[in-house]
Amino acid sequence: MAVILTGTEEFEFARRSVGPSRPPELLAKVSRAGILHFRVDRYEIKFADGSDQTLYLERLERLLGLDEDPDRGIYEADSVDMEPDDLLERLYRTEEKEHVPLLRAHYEARSPVEIEVHAAVEYRLHQDDWDDMLRFLNERLPEEAPLTLEELEGFDVGAMIAFDPEEGEPSREDGTGFVMYFHEQDDEDDGLPLLGLCILAHAVVHDLEVMDVEEEPLYDRVLWRAG
Repeated sequence: MAVILTGTEEFEFARRSVGPSRPPELLAKVSRAGILHFRVDRYEIKFADGSDQTLYLERLERLLGLDEDPDRGIYEADSVDMEPDDLLERLYRTEEKEHVPLLRAHYEARSPVEIEVHAAVEYRLHQDDWDDMLRFLNERLPEEAPLTLEELEGFDVGAMIAFDPEEGEPSREDGTGFVMYFHEQDDEDDGLPLLGLCILAHAVVHDLEVMDVEEEPLYDRVLWRAG
């Protein structure tokens, strides 16, 4: 079973849920590159009559008459050292304080009985972070075969992500040779070097100032339940 990560310029990466999982919430801390976000995906609201409603973040401001805020529902780590659990708790606490009362008031006529929030991990890599990610990767590669940004420009990211070590013939020129190497070292850092390699290669090939990679919304918590 795999969890799908999607990102800027049609990036798509399947991480395994068994074995080295390449969890993106740990990538910034382990690599010392990029930054961790948690983002609200949606609210699930249940009502006294047994009905329910799904409210996606994109509709929240219009529904509640809130000022437009591009950062609403997005929570950024203070630094690469911030624990993912601490940032997720910040999301839960803030949503409970700021949006749950507004949602209860808006739906008062329908008698809400429960409000649950669902959140997703988002990893962001700025172009200024490329050297740091490259350093992280080269620290895990043989000294005689360092990777360069210039070499990354010629990689075939699609071939790298689709590469099957049991079937394909790896090549340094298209990047699959590095994929093969990190597959063989998969237990290191929970498989994160492979994820970092694919993200960096995609960002470099597409010359992205900012690259976002988002996981499926796997986190949820009931923020309020009628007493």
